[in-house]
Amino acid sequence: MKNILFINHFAGVPGINERSLRHFILSKNSISNGDKSTIITSQNHYQSLKKDYYSHNNTIDIDGINFIFIKERSYKNVNLLTKFLKMISFSKNLFFAFLFRKIKLDRVDIVYASSPDLFSSFVAYYIAKRKKAKFILEIRDIWPLSQIVIHKFSPKHPVILLMRSIELFLLKKSDHIISTLNNYKLYLDENNIKTEYTFVPQVVNNTFIKEKISINIPYTNFEKVGIYAGSVGSLYRIENFINSFPVHLKDKICIIIIGDGDRWKEIKRLIDKKNLPNFFITNSQPRSILQNYYEIADFAISIHPVEAELHKYGFSPLKIIDYMNAKLPILFVGDSSLFDDNSLKGLIESEFDEKALLESFISILELSKEEMIDMGNDNYNFVNDNNSIYVIKYNIEAIFESISNHEK
Repeated sequence: MKNILFINHFAGVPGINERSLRHFILSKNSISNGDKSTIITSQNHYQSLKKDYYSHNNTIDIDGINFIFIKERSYKNVNLLTKFLKMISFSKNLFFAFLFRKIKLDRVDIVYASSPDLFSSFVAYYIAKRKKAKFILEIRDIWPLSQIVIHKFSPKHPVILLMRSIELFLLKKSDHIISTLNNYKLYLDENNIKTEYTFVPQVVNNTFIKEKISINIPYTNFEKVGIYAGSVGSLYRIENFINSFPVHLKDKICIIIIGDGDRWKEIKRLIDKKNLPNFFITNSQPRSILQNYYEIADFAISIHPVEAELHKYGFSPLKIIDYMNAKLPILFVGDSSLFDDNSLKGLIESEFDEKALLESFISILELSKEEMIDMGNDNYNFVNDNNSIYVIKYNIEAIFESISNHEK
């Protein structure tokens, strides 16, 4: 039996933050193998739907998995500065909670840390050394490169230089590297990293139980219903999507936006200012409630602005996997060549320009109900063939066994 400690600042927690339940799902699977898992995370970060719901520093059983919640500082505003300060706060509190034994950790065989928070991953490495455990680093978002590319930070900015030094240290010192990015090996090669590496894609979330609700949106007034469920942040340029929506289709297609982010208020004001009767926006919902929206939707929307310098290393389509598992065809705004497998049949593809979006919406309007159901079923079959826990677990189990038997 192996004792596995997951450390992820943003780990998904049922009912608290369900955007990515990857480590919870892996932990549930490890129980069936006779292993024991504990997840250290925060319940106060910007993705959490409930703050301070559980006590801190104590081991709490949630759906059969042990969680330990570490306190982090709260800020009224959500922006790059406060996100950075919250990372520092969480990592500092985790370090001192471990150092002064405020959290109870018995035998640990494997410490599994996850990006993008490199500071907490650095603390996780320290914990692994103190516990004489193997250390796995998982990369889901390449920091600090994503900050340089997306937010235009200078590579010579002191904070970027600090994160870059931590990143390279962890990549070199890890016993194994995992990434959800399908071409991350290229990044490792370019940086002359020789650590053992495995691509392990995102996993389907089938752990939720639907909570029935009434949806107070007049969606039945439209021929087709589209849903966007994800970040309403500056990266995704939701305002461009709204401004490019063909006016003559506003009585035929409605769009429901569900999410949170630094552009939420601006998007709400834009919808109100333009008096768009076919656009509706609400805050993030747990997966159990989100299922209600999926069931009334005819298609889902995935928006992925392409940053070539970053995306050449891969693409981690977590929300797309959720859409596919809900049996929805997808309007994909971006470059579908980023996918690990280009054999997808359930996509309606579009670029970011107004003409391409118009053509895509017309295509959606012309699709019959039966055609859309077939596309949704194709997506469902594809994602469960490639991203179910029964597929992913073999890679994870092989990595655990390999590093447990390997002396570095």
